Amino acid sequence: MMKLFSRQWLMTLLVAGFLAGCGGDGAVTTGSGTGNPGNPGGEPGPPPPDPYADSTATPPAPIANPTITAAATISPRPDDSGLTEINIAGFAAPTAKTLSARQLSMRSGPNKAAATRANLTRAAVPDLEADDFVVVENGIVKGHTVVRIGEDSSRAKADVVFVFDTTASMGSALSSVQSSIAEFVDFLDESGLDVQLGAVTFGDAFDTRSANSGRIGTGSTAPPGFDLNERQVFAPTADFDKFKQFISEEVPAGGGGLPENATGALQFAFDTTPWRSGAQRVLIVVTDVTSHNAATYGNDNISGRWIPPSAEDLIAKLKGKAVVHVVSPKIENAGANTDMKVFAGTEGTGGAYFEWDRKVFSLVDLPIAEVAAGGYVITYRSKKDGKPKTVRVVIDNGADIRGEIKLEY
Repeated sequence: MMKLFSRQWLMTLLVAGFLAGCGGDGAVTTGSGTGNPGNPGGEPGPPPPDPYADSTATPPAPIANPTITAAATISPRPDDSGLTEINIAGFAAPTAKTLSARQLSMRSGPNKAAATRANLTRAAVPDLEADDFVVVENGIVKGHTVVRIGEDSSRAKADVVFVFDTTASMGSALSSVQSSIAEFVDFLDESGLDVQLGAVTFGDAFDTRSANSGRIGTGSTAPPGFDLNERQVFAPTADFDKFKQFISEEVPAGGGGLPENATGALQFAFDTTPWRSGAQRVLIVVTDVTSHNAATYGNDNISGRWIPPSAEDLIAKLKGKAVVHVVSPKIENAGANTDMKVFAGTEGTGGAYFEWDRKVFSLVDLPIAEVAAGGYVITYRSKKDGKPKTVRVVIDNGADIRGEIKLEY
């Protein structure tokens, strides 16, 4: 009997000492709202705060002088929570100079060797917090949570489409993509992106396929007279081996004139790609020359469905809906043609630009890899009334990152 009493006394003393060391008094709060064990009367405790409760705050004024441009998609969360997700694609931050510790930590394993080289690209993206975002739905400020893609095992869908110049001068770029696409996909996967890959190839035409072609790409039209080489399309897929096969079958051919039709191919890619619901829309343009546009296409007799838009109209169409990254050489004088660099950066769609020296490169070493991996997922509770919604996502860290996205839902 004395032995049992001593054990009980010892256990009581140990528990009391542990609680005292933790600064507690023995009370335990569960946050469940079902009761308060620290209250001898068993009165219910306060319920935990609802992070998705509407706010009475006044919506912020429109951003008048944006320093960034971002794009996003919006869709119901794929569960029974009744919540809505905004999938924000990574965007370029012109003020960033070096990679953050988080970005460097992502470059582990097979990508570790690329960390130092990538730090020279000045493609770092900001590490933003929930308070740096404001979600406004139909004029109401919404409670929300924010998760950086890749943190806490979070993942987000991203459909990545290469808009690729396959004319004769593009041999080194094509071999670069062929040799580094697997590492690029691995990097994006490790960064938390559920990726599908596709491609639209172009010269002066695009979406063409010869009648006797044995390649696995598609094309809805035979090559026209102004571009006799087939320029195939490959819809986004998670079968990366098949995508690599498509890329490996590409052989640079044709061209010869300086402008090609990147703007027409870019518009086609955005309009016809079967984007997944809620997926980031990421377009990567790779070319070594300027592009025709709505004012210059007649110089190469481009006609019919291949007539390109103006760069200004296409940027307005894409802004907020897709991010365009660009790999192209420095253009000294584009003249009346379009330097595809205009689709990147704050004045474009928010994508990264890589000044290509026409030599072999690795996709993982480009600033595109860092920016593409830098997105966020915002979760909030949309009003369920069956009516259309206009959603503003205002991004402002109070310093050098300012911009907003407008969405229809």
